[in-house]
Amino acid sequence: MDRSNIIAAVERALREVLNDAVPAGLDEGSRLFEDLHLDSTGVLELLMALEENLDIEVDPENLNMDDFQTVGSLTDYLAATLGAAV
Repeated sequence: MDRSNIIAAVERALREVLNDAVPAGLDEGSRLFEDLHLDSTGVLELLMALEENLDIEVDPENLNMDDFQTVGSLTDYLAATLGAAV
């Protein structure tokens, strides 16, 4: 899976979690907490949606809050989890 597909999956999951309240122009620099107003409950919902959409299993032991700073940092984490070359 390439980077653009992972970003698209993140955007779909964010739309599910935030009930389509994702602004136009979402990019890798979009901050999940400050720009999109994601909260701790939203992070859990986002992870569950990503697990389902990408058919992966996220290990909570490997999670770091730095992975949730931006769409790009989350994409990096997911690419590493998927073993994708990005």
